[in-house]
Amino acid sequence: MSNESITIVFSTRQDNPGFIRHLKETCGIENAEILQHINNGQYSLTELYNRGLESAASDVIIFCHDDVIFEASDRWGIKILEHFHVSDFGILGKAGTTGLTESGMWWELRHLMAGIVRHQGPDPQTGELRSWENKYSEDHGGSILETIIIDGLFFAAHRKRIRKSFDEKMPGFHFYDVDFSLANHLAGVKVGVIFDIQITHKSIGITNQQWEDNRKAFTAKWQSILPYHIEPQIQFRELSISCNEEPEVAVIIPAKKHAEILFTCIQSIKEKTRYKNYTIYIADTGSDVESLGKIEECLKGKTAVVLVRNAFNNPAMVLNDMARNHIKPGTGLIIFCHDDIQLINDAISRCVQIYLENRNIAGTIGVRLHLRDGSIQHAGIQLSVDRESQLRISYKGYKSYYNYYPGVKPDVFSNTGAFMAVDKDFFLSSGGFSEQYQQFLEDTEFNIRAVLAGRINYFAGDAVAYHHELEAENNDPEIMKKEYEDYLRLLEHIRQNADNPYLAKHITFIYT
Repeated sequence: MSNESITIVFSTRQDNPGFIRHLKETCGIENAEILQHINNGQYSLTELYNRGLESAASDVIIFCHDDVIFEASDRWGIKILEHFHVSDFGILGKAGTTGLTESGMWWELRHLMAGIVRHQGPDPQTGELRSWENKYSEDHGGSILETIIIDGLFFAAHRKRIRKSFDEKMPGFHFYDVDFSLANHLAGVKVGVIFDIQITHKSIGITNQQWEDNRKAFTAKWQSILPYHIEPQIQFRELSISCNEEPEVAVIIPAKKHAEILFTCIQSIKEKTRYKNYTIYIADTGSDVESLGKIEECLKGKTAVVLVRNAFNNPAMVLNDMARNHIKPGTGLIIFCHDDIQLINDAISRCVQIYLENRNIAGTIGVRLHLRDGSIQHAGIQLSVDRESQLRISYKGYKSYYNYYPGVKPDVFSNTGAFMAVDKDFFLSSGGFSEQYQQFLEDTEFNIRAVLAGRINYFAGDAVAYHHELEAENNDPEIMKKEYEDYLRLLEHIRQNADNPYLAKHITFIYT
């Protein structure tokens, strides 16, 4: 890689020696080739960029606007080469999406977008220069996130890996990027978004008649496949965690009827967990004879697994009874786990590690949960106030693929009890889960009490599991009524404590 270089292609209205100098000073590659095209509208970007593909001395070609600012310390050209060297991606950009609607407007499905772009421009009211950041997902550091298209303010293409050139039937300066990246994606080229290069765009995208004409041309060209989306692979790494201490851990799993999914849950814990000092407690909450027989059969020969027949129907009562009366007296950490959880990596060891490092201040510890299609079910729970001044509780990143914090994030508002760790003594001294809640949200209410007590809730974005959400398939009217009542009960609890500074700092205001 030491002998590799890059070619940078850009279009500009007049000779731009200052920008050429900026490119050379920031890219970190001494012999980088720069192809400047002076263009006052006589050529489309697709024409000029195809020239760049044909005439570039390097196989790695950068296409960018002439009004972007690079961070000199990034040595961004070297990073681009490294990304191509260690991956099989063919096109890399700073922003993109995993899905398109029939309209072709790639920002329409906000939750499917990825990337971070900084902007700089005059304030519309004061005229003063201001800077802001469009954050379409969390920052994923040195990772590449797979998308189907990228935005044209800056992107890199590896000439030996792409399979399609720019479509010169697309005139002017719009949709050339979406069309080029989508065409290559559909031809089998991997398209992705990167984060470790910082770019400031000295303008924002605008729409005009040419933009609208090109949008119509784009959607007409691809009408046979739009709408279109991908389900990218879940991002994770295998965790290798060693703990200096090994407190007793109780994994409490309430279960009813679903013996097969329970078995999958237990197997995933056994296979993925390196930590040794744990016991799994199954709280059977009323399985029929046949289902209970299947559960007992699947537990045969399983060491460190205890089956407890629990008579309570209220979820909070079940979990409280298990924590108070059935786990080992010397237990240090409880992990509450639904029976439809399937670990993808060693989430238990990560929770133990966070607990040991923060045992005197930790409230709850949660992990990243994915639905069956690979999208996110839980990346922390958010508390917000909308433009109608209504309180809202929502899962962060829900149904997205990349909108989660990839490391350990302290001070989140709440974690879901589908997989949640908590210090046993703190849990019991706090009264456990509130048994006022009939069906759900007892876990969120406990997280709030932890916050009010000055504790810190942690989210581990690198600890990953599937949540198959079997309970979500239940449309029983009586259960839905109880859930609504629980939701109102929780909102009232929040309103009563909204002035508490520990809670108030978690409230975000939504203005759109």
